[in-house]
Order: sequence, then structure tokens, then C-alpha cells
Amino acid sequence: MATTYKKNARNVYKVPLYAQFWIWWGLVLGLAVLSLLIGFVITNKTVHFGQFGLWSLVAILTMWRAYSLTKSVIEAETIGKYFIQRNAEKAVTKSLLATMSVNRLQDTPNISVPSVAVCDSRPSHISVEVEKLAGMYEIEKMTEDINSSFRGKLGGYAVTSAMITTDGLTYIFVLEDVAADKTWRPVTLEDVTAEKYAITLQKGMTIRLDERAHIAVWGKTGSKKTTVLLGIILQLFSMGADVRFIDGKDEFSSFKVFYPADKIVSDPDDVFKQLEDVLAIIKQRQKIMADEVQKRGKMGLKASEVDLRPVVVVADEIGSIVALMDTKQAKRFVADLVAIIQRGRSVGVSVIASTQDPSTDTLPQKIRQQFSTKILLGSANGDTQRMAFGEVATAGDVENFRGFYTCDGVTNQPMKFYVCDLYANGFNDLETFKKAYEIGLQSGKI
Repeated sequence: MATTYKKNARNVYKVPLYAQFWIWWGLVLGLAVLSLLIGFVITNKTVHFGQFGLWSLVAILTMWRAYSLTKSVIEAETIGKYFIQRNAEKAVTKSLLATMSVNRLQDTPNISVPSVAVCDSRPSHISVEVEKLAGMYEIEKMTEDINSSFRGKLGGYAVTSAMITTDGLTYIFVLEDVAADKTWRPVTLEDVTAEKYAITLQKGMTIRLDERAHIAVWGKTGSKKTTVLLGIILQLFSMGADVRFIDGKDEFSSFKVFYPADKIVSDPDDVFKQLEDVLAIIKQRQKIMADEVQKRGKMGLKASEVDLRPVVVVADEIGSIVALMDTKQAKRFVADLVAIIQRGRSVGVSVIASTQDPSTDTLPQKIRQQFSTKILLGSANGDTQRMAFGEVATAGDVENFRGFYTCDGVTNQPMKFYVCDLYANGFNDLETFKKAYEIGLQSGKI
């Protein structure tokens, strides 16, 4: 809730004394002490009653303040985090006042200052919520004020995502350590030898396909969508996953020298055979899972707990695939893909799809909403960001090999994404993918 600041004799905006808790607490305490002194001189029921009332009020105010502080410390998790958050909140408020972000009328005697809430979720990120008041300027300029507020130990943190809530009442900023490079760079084959169902997308970000099964990757040509897919495929091969390629631009046809050719398709008829095969696998696995639930007497079993091999449909450039189909075929393709997405998660079947943008022309909304992890690479306008995430992550250009992502149950709003680097140590050659596939074979996972 906004706080009213008043301009003092030195033309500096300060919180008025009457609006500060400690002033009232001190006043009541002073009156209580005074009543105690008077009680030594005058002894009657009225004085005693007044003493009781004042000291009771002191106790109530003290307990209320103690409760409020204890609650804040518990929410912050540690006392250290509490003080960091409080100091950051004061710094942001000071910055807003210094730049007059909160009000364009600098000559008014009173000014409303928005409430500021900082949440320290390091090393992942820091979030800042600022109440939006009438007269506050654009979010891009607000970003500058937020960045300038973080100094010292938090000086490396800068806003990577900024948005206004759908009700238009709150600015939300996410700050990340821009000096830290979260790019995943495999050095040895052991780095890509993934635990079954576990996929590393960047440093500090590993998702489990048996919990969050489906991934969507969007980005214009040259945004490194294929690089992201290749990083995932390396790990899928090494864990012995059954990967089915729907290859919209023949990007993965070279895998046929070591990988079953019938699992890499691009012709519409072959695509439908592939999807039907995957749907048949889902049906078989549903019976297996039902039997296991009955046998173990345990609901909500994961595919990994039943030791089912991951099955992953990698659909690259869905727009190119749909473009090859007539209207009837396109509807069938969408229906089959939606069926796999909706029914596959519980039985260890995932879909990883890529396309240039998340518009309904290339990726129907009923498919787009099913992906638990969504990655948008490169720069994109506000409309594209809304189609991807339901909100605008940032304004302006995004640097090369970067983007934003959301992950259900992990992020509350879009976070900065770092494209994996397969080139630094030669992990982009065909031989590496062959070796990863052989690791999956030799481990007995296939």
C-alpha cells in the first residue's frame, strides 16, 4: 500500500512523523512511564486504570511489531536475507524518489510512494514488486531505477525480465546475475551422459521429463533453436531414450548412418505412421501402469519408477511439416500430436517441438498450452512474447545465444535463457552423437 511522503523545510521528501510506527510506540511508552511516575505521587483508581491501559497498549503494539517482524523473517527464511531484502526495498524506494519516478509533479508538497517488495531467491534470481500508481512512467525507465538501486554485493544483478501484472496494479522485475554465464558447455561425454528422464538445458536448470514432459522451443532463423534441440538429443541418446524424429527441414537425416532410419521421418504419410506408433506405445504403457498401480497399491506412479524407457517425439519446424499437408491432414496431425501430449506424460512419452514462432498459424493454441517448459530465443515483439508466455518478458533486443523461458512449477514469470554451447569442445559433430547413442546401447538402457 502506498505511503505518503511530505516535503520538509529542506525540500526533501520524508515520511511524516505521524505515519511512523516507532513515533507512536515511543509516545505511548512515554505516556506509560509518565503515568507510572504520577502513580508514585497520586494513588487512586483512575490513575491505576490509566496505567494499566497505557502499559497494555505498549504490550499490544510491541507484540504486534514482534509478530510482524517474526513473520517477515520466516518468509525471508533467514535473518540475513531479511536484512538484505529490507535494505534493497529502501534502496529502490530512495531511487524512485530521487528520479521522481513515482510522480511527474515535482513541486507538490505531498507525494504518494508505492510499496516495494523484494524477494531474495539467489543464486537463481531476485524479484522486485513495485505498486503501480497513477503518474508513474513507462516500465523501461522504471527498469533503470531498479538497476541503479542494487549495489555492493548485489551489484552484479540487473533486470532481465520486466512486466506489469494483468490487473495493471503491479510492476514485477526479475534480476539475475548478468556477470554469471549459465551456458551449459559439455567437456567430456560424461557431461552428456544423462540420468534417465533428466535433461540439462543450462547451468542450474535440469528438468525431469517424467514430471514436466513437454518442451517447446521458438525462435527466428538463426536464433539457435537447432542447437538447443541438439543439446537435448545428445542427452536423450546417452540415456537410451527411444527418440522419434519428425524432421520438418531434414536437419536430422544425417543420424540415419547410425540411428534407425524408420524413426526419422518428414513425408506426411510417414509422419502419421510415426504418430500412430507412438499412440500405440502410450496405449500399451497405460495398461502397464494400471497393472503396476494395482500390484503396488500406490497411485500416481511415474514412468521412471516403473523403469519404462523414455519415448520422445522431436518435432522440428512444425510449421514446415503442416505446410506440406492439406487441411484434412493438418487437422489429423494436430489431433494426433495433442493426444500424445495429453496422454503421454504419465507413461514416459514426451514431445519436444520447435518452430519459428508460437502463433496459431504454426502452433495451434491447444498444443501450445500443453508444454510445461517454453523457450523463446532471440528478440521478439510483445505479441509473440504474449503468445509464448501469456505476458511480455522484456522490451528491446535480446543478445545472441540468449532468450527467455518459463517452466511450470519452477518459474513465476519468464527468466533469462542461455543457449547451450556444443561448439567450444567439438560436441556438434556427427561422431559425438553416434558415441552418445552407443553409450545408451552399452548401458543396457535400450
